[in-house]
Amino acid sequence: MKRLQRPLPAALLLVLLWTAWRLAYLAHAGIPQPKIHDEFSYLLQADTFAHGRLANPPPPFGRFFESFHVLVHPSYASKYPPGQAMFLALGQVLFGHPFYGVLIGNALMLFTFCLMLFAWVPWQWAIAVAGMFGLTLWPGMYWTNSYWGGSVAASGGALVLLAVGLYLKRPTVLAGLVFGLGALFLFWTRPFEGGVFTLMVLIVFARELWQSRRAPVLFTTLSVLALGGAWTGYDDFAVTGNPLLLPYVLYQHQYEVIPVFWFLPVRAEPTDSNPRIAALEGTDAWGMSRYRGAHTGLHRLASQVYILLLTLRYDLGIALVLLLLVPVGWRDSLFRKMAIISGGFVLALGVETYDLKHYTAPVWAGLALLIAIWAKHAWNLRIGKLRVGAAPVILAFVSPLVLTGPLLPIVYPLLPREIKPFFGRPEMPPVYPDDWADRRAALIRRLSALPGPQLVFVRYPSPDWRVHEEWVYNGADINHQRVVLAHDFGQEEDEAMLHYYSDRSAWLLTFDPASGLENIEPYLRTPLQP
Repeated sequence: MKRLQRPLPAALLLVLLWTAWRLAYLAHAGIPQPKIHDEFSYLLQADTFAHGRLANPPPPFGRFFESFHVLVHPSYASKYPPGQAMFLALGQVLFGHPFYGVLIGNALMLFTFCLMLFAWVPWQWAIAVAGMFGLTLWPGMYWTNSYWGGSVAASGGALVLLAVGLYLKRPTVLAGLVFGLGALFLFWTRPFEGGVFTLMVLIVFARELWQSRRAPVLFTTLSVLALGGAWTGYDDFAVTGNPLLLPYVLYQHQYEVIPVFWFLPVRAEPTDSNPRIAALEGTDAWGMSRYRGAHTGLHRLASQVYILLLTLRYDLGIALVLLLLVPVGWRDSLFRKMAIISGGFVLALGVETYDLKHYTAPVWAGLALLIAIWAKHAWNLRIGKLRVGAAPVILAFVSPLVLTGPLLPIVYPLLPREIKPFFGRPEMPPVYPDDWADRRAALIRRLSALPGPQLVFVRYPSPDWRVHEEWVYNGADINHQRVVLAHDFGQEEDEAMLHYYSDRSAWLLTFDPASGLENIEPYLRTPLQP
């Protein structure tokens, strides 16, 4: 028990238990297939890193390989910052598959959360709240069941708060090092949201940090940030040719018309835009309806707060509601500081056009600290001589076990029909009616087993047909992969690709417009008209 009162053994034990549980489930369910556009882009980036490169040369006939969130010139690379892909590449290199990098990122989140909480609250509450967050990372939650990310950014937020806690207790170089690493993790995963969170922390704790200022600590932090910034510039240069131009921004200029922030104007659609990408990101596309709905000022801000609460309702919803219903934490100055940081973060997210749970990742460490401080005060709450504080604390801590953990598949069917809509579709390992991602993986495996390399032209019924199901994604080394997937533009334009890949067997992949089922057959070339 005494060992658990120390941060490092407690954090390591928590990670060990969670990892054993997650690997046991993985052995039963298997490694999930990527389904979302963003996942394929991150996997390309991870494969690029695993090959020892920051970017790849532009592919020949790049138009055939254009896809969502992927650049094909001036280099062939992902548009995303490098943080999430670093972990995916680590999993690919060390264990043979990028999904293990997802689990490494999850484990890092639990580890940093536990250490951060130890820096601020008594050890009992640090372990309890860290364990509570371990339950939120159950196999059905997409942070741990996809390649999309969330945990690495949450780790960055935890490192920033850990550094401040260490610094206020004892201003050492270690605190400066940890802060610098946390800030870099945030910039390499969620630059805007991470920047907002870091700035809010610095503002709220400015007085205490200034009073404890130490030149060696500041020098260490600035040195880490300078080195990280220099590497980031080098990475940007490798991808975009400009150390000050982020790949994300370049992709926006090349393909997107919808701005990241709702108060910015819509850009003109590129004249040579890929019709498939334009169907999702163009002026008459699916994303435009999201932008128009967001472009409503205060209404959008209110909607953002509602959506944030909605996305947290499985994981932390009951705990956050109890913080308001049992407001014992407000008398604690640290609780008030974290409430200001979390509130400011939520307000900042209101300016973004899109909203997803992993956008909130930087503030999760702040929410963990809020819950821990509240639980510490609520536990001893009495009404007269009657001790009543244990009940809400236990409810808050047990709720993730019921609403997001192993008990959810049992509890959800038993809920009254009127209550089920509040919980929405549970984040369980789902059996999707449309298993297109599994079918795509099976097709690649089947073609890979054939003699020689293969080339597959993908022909959709129309550019806007099921734009969320994209089959044309490839790895970092297109020319040497067993199966190459490319867009079909008709035989006249396909001829150049057929000639370039003359050593490959050519196939044509088509789809039934109604059922979505695919059909593959040899690519039949007909004589072209002179």
